[in-house]
Amino acid sequence: MVIAIALLIGSCQRSNPPAASPAPRADSPPAGANGPAGFPPAVMNKPYPGTGVVVQINRQEGWIEINHEEIKDLMPAMQMEFWVRDESLLDQVKAGDRVDFTVLETTGGEYLTELKRSAPGAAR
Repeated sequence: MVIAIALLIGSCQRSNPPAASPAPRADSPPAGANGPAGFPPAVMNKPYPGTGVVVQINRQEGWIEINHEEIKDLMPAMQMEFWVRDESLLDQVKAGDRVDFTVLETTGGEYLTELKRSAPGAAR
């Protein structure tokens, strides 16, 4: 009986808590605050024109995925999702369309404020 109690007490000892990850320093900028490598920080509320091809449209959630060329002074060429300020913009394009758009960088993220199909034969 004494051995059983000793084993029970021994198995109930607390283990050391896992080491906590260090908290971010207060003077550290948030991730991505300086923009992608080789690009200056985004200017808030400045419109940035872009061009790309529509990959997917999600009307229910209000975003569009575009495989875009470099957006000068904002980001390199990549495929990404953009939220739209006015969901009616999504009705003007479909997957596969080449589009011209305007990105507005805000403290809440990037939003498309303009979206239209590129003119056929437009030089790029």
